[in-house]
Amino acid sequence: MTPPPSFAQDHLDATTSSALILFPGEAERRAQSRPSVARWPLAVVLATQAALSVRLVWSNTAFQDEGLYLRAGHLEWARWLHGTPIPDFPSYFSGAPVLYPPVAALADGVGGLVAARLLSLFFMLLVTALLWGTTRRLYGQRAALLAAGLFATLAGTQFLGAFATYDAMALCLLALAAWLGLRAADSERRLRLALLVAAGVTLAVADAVKYATALFTPVVIVMVAVAVWRRRDRRAGLAAFLAVLGSWAAVVIAALAAGGHDYWLGITTSTLDRPDSTAAVTAVLHRSYVWTSLILILAVLGAILAVRAEARGKLLPAALGAAALLAPAAQAALHTTVSLQKHVVFGAWFAAIAAGYAMARLSRVDPGHGWAAVMALPIVASTLFGSMGQAASLYRVWPNSAGALGVLRSAIRAHPGNYLAEDYDVEAYYLRADAGWQRWSNTYYFSYHGELPGAASYDAALGRHYFSLVILDFGDTAAADRQITAAMRRAGGYYILAHAGRYTIWASREPTPARVSRGGLARD
Repeated sequence: MTPPPSFAQDHLDATTSSALILFPGEAERRAQSRPSVARWPLAVVLATQAALSVRLVWSNTAFQDEGLYLRAGHLEWARWLHGTPIPDFPSYFSGAPVLYPPVAALADGVGGLVAARLLSLFFMLLVTALLWGTTRRLYGQRAALLAAGLFATLAGTQFLGAFATYDAMALCLLALAAWLGLRAADSERRLRLALLVAAGVTLAVADAVKYATALFTPVVIVMVAVAVWRRRDRRAGLAAFLAVLGSWAAVVIAALAAGGHDYWLGITTSTLDRPDSTAAVTAVLHRSYVWTSLILILAVLGAILAVRAEARGKLLPAALGAAALLAPAAQAALHTTVSLQKHVVFGAWFAAIAAGYAMARLSRVDPGHGWAAVMALPIVASTLFGSMGQAASLYRVWPNSAGALGVLRSAIRAHPGNYLAEDYDVEAYYLRADAGWQRWSNTYYFSYHGELPGAASYDAALGRHYFSLVILDFGDTAAADRQITAAMRRAGGYYILAHAGRYTIWASREPTPARVSRGGLARD
């Protein structure tokens, strides 16, 4: 992948005016000795990142969230083009269903799940390129290369580059907002204002794509304000702060007004008011550290080195390093590890800037060219003996549904009607041409004929053979799954059609009536 042309075009003023704030004289020396930016180191980093993610793309079938968002995207297109009724996605999605899902559905329509995952890889490659550009503006090309290398090989980066959810798109927009704000620091007044407003708008869109991205909105605003203050003066820094914050707030307020009650319900239930879980705080913090340890350690070192310097913005590396702690702290407060492997990547993007700065400072010990090999050693070792295995393990967390789908493709033709599945989004995504969304129910929430949701409704529905097929894997809703199997035994007429990996598929010998009320489940 080729970095955006503006990265190369802006190298000279980036290094002479705003880069390497803590290395007096270094920017001028590099500007005189190197007339243009070398692009090949970034190309090597991006190629490595692509290879690490691509190896995962074909290694498992869709995760339930991938199935949900891709299916939702296709349904959104059906609603826009044909007025087709669809579920109330805004009321329980943790991102605006009209942003990422339709874009991903276009890729899925061209090349299936693989194309949708490669779209995420494209976003993640842009994320790394923007990290390069942002770090180079702050601390120079050497720090940019090291920061990009650290981030590109992170387990979570590899994972998100092969995962068809809105995380990669949201992170890409977050990084773009930061880069636009940094560009504004070196621009004349009118262009500077335009770039700052663009940064605020982009930041708001990133938050809309994935609501939890708003956790990092203050980090971007502060980083941009400090960069402008350092390059200009305190008054300009304050103006930049207000410009980004104001444009962000204006878009957010307008979006909330346009979205209405359902969108606000989705934001509150999926993000702002999530129920506490049972994971220990130590478990949340330990996992976060394991996934980001090298970047965290180096970011702390960068903060220490920067504090000792006499320059404006010397606390910025500390603020960027602290961003890596935001997601772990938020999830520790909720005692949950759900999606933690994705959320820590957002904070790691900022911390990688401070980590790259630290490594660049350390590399100055070697006045020659041997620094590159020495600095690459910890990154290579961490990748080979840590992050590669971690990313592969993350991709094996959910069951491979290929065997179950092979059975279901013929079973739904032999057993028309309604279907109950623990995480039906995967089945409904792959089999959407054969069974519409109205025919699927899940084991998280179900209400039947006015019965109380849960056990009573499952018992009544199965007693009347409402479901033609039941697919369970005794995973997240194992207690409900056991209630359902007991209800099938009481009802009679259900038999095991097949065992397929972790899935067990039951079929009904009875005719299937129809009437049901379904509820949504907040995803992340």
